[in-house]
Amino acid sequence: LFRLMFGPAPGQDLISVCGAPDDIVDLDNTDCPVHYMYGEEFFGTVEKSMFTTFRFMLGDYSSRGGKSIVVAFSQDYGARFEVPFVMFMVVVIFGLFNIITAIFVESTITGLKHNDVKRKYARQYEHHYVQSKLKDLVAQIQFLHERRRGLHDKWSRTGRASRVGMIAASEVELDEEEFVEVMGDDVVAGLLADLDVAMFHPAAMFDTFDPDGNGNVSLFEMVQAILKLRGDPQKSDMIATWVSLKSLHEKIDTFTVFMKDVQAKEKEIKTG
Repeated sequence: LFRLMFGPAPGQDLISVCGAPDDIVDLDNTDCPVHYMYGEEFFGTVEKSMFTTFRFMLGDYSSRGGKSIVVAFSQDYGARFEVPFVMFMVVVIFGLFNIITAIFVESTITGLKHNDVKRKYARQYEHHYVQSKLKDLVAQIQFLHERRRGLHDKWSRTGRASRVGMIAASEVELDEEEFVEVMGDDVVAGLLADLDVAMFHPAAMFDTFDPDGNGNVSLFEMVQAILKLRGDPQKSDMIATWVSLKSLHEKIDTFTVFMKDVQAKEKEIKTG
């Protein structure tokens, strides 16, 4: 549209005669009209018209010498230029740009919703996955515990998760020697790897799985420890340890003060 309206007429070549339009000083020179020359320079071909229109969309109206093309066209063409130019800019700024922005916003919102759904399914899948692996792990430990006592022939061989042992899971307790042996089992090691638990030196981890210090690890204690050991260490783990130590230190200080008061009262009683 701009090419037809403001481009040069067939055979027009004012620039070769008058020079660059930016060098024209006399704007009233009818032999070298500036608006025709700017039209010849910036709308001479379809490609130049498209590029100049794109510059207009971005708010760039300057010529090579820094002069305003829009001002030159407005002064000479008048309403013939101003009306389509204003309509074009309104359509571009309030129409096209808003449509493009709406498309990007809609795509972003759709992507966020899709990610939320994926995270929801991932959490559900992880819950079922961890539950399944823990069942397999408990069944395998029961199997190893039974086998160590010569009862493994009485297990059902339909699969680890469906075996029914002679000893209930609540009654299974592993001492340190059996704990190391169980952790060295290939099946147990594979299940722990699936649960994202690193077990490089089982003997050194026994105290971690035996929080009450009774020398035995129950299946309940093992499951609790595995759930806490899953994944890489986080900053929150270190902070929780520091808070626990601080609380323990305060309790020890309180107990120390209490014992000193008791000792002081005993001395008073003895001396009195």
